[in-house]
Formats: sequence, structure tokens, C-alpha cells
Amino acid sequence: MSKFFYKGGSMKKPEHSSAGFAVSNTVRLGTDKAPANISVQTEERKQELITVFSENGWASIIKVNPEEEENIRDLEILQSKTEVTAAVTTKQASRNDPCPCGSGKKYKKCCA
Repeated sequence: MSKFFYKGGSMKKPEHSSAGFAVSNTVRLGTDKAPANISVQTEERKQELITVFSENGWASIIKVNPEEEENIRDLEILQSKTEVTAAVTTKQASRNDPCPCGSGKKYKKCCA
């Protein structure tokens, strides 16, 4: 019997988490959704930090409060992450990847 004549109940849709939707995305620090929160004591220090954030393309919220202690923890986290990503090694081509020599063939057919 073909599937067009089946008179059973309708199938339930799967839950979002089981259907491959990314429902628990992590938000990176320094983006517009999660800007770095910094507090400084002087306006000059604020201008220094604004230049650092603009050079690296990070989003930030910088507050000036002379009574509070300077808090630049988020900036230190962002700077330590860039050091870690700079030490990434290059990956060799696997069998089905395009050949790195630029021929346009698969690696297994060209230089393997």
C-alpha cells in the first residue's frame, strides 16, 4: 500500500533542539550583543581605552567613576583571546579537499 492512502495520525513536529536548530548559542564578549563593561577613574583613560577597542573592532561600555576602582577585566580577557588565536597551526589538506597547489583538482587526484 502506498503512503498516499495511509489514514493514520499525523506525525508530530520535532522539538527545536532535536531538529538541528542552534537554540543555545554562546555570545562572544566584545560583540554588540555582549559588549565589554569597563569602569575607569578619569576621562583621559577612557579615551585611551576607546582607541584600543576601536582598533580591534570590539564593542564596549566604558563608565567614568572617580570613586570606584578601575575595572578592565573584560579588556584583559579580550586581549588574552587574541594571543591564543594567533598560535593556530595550518591544517593539511585531506583527500577530498581542493589541492593547495591551485590546480583545481582534489588533493587525492593531484598531489597525494
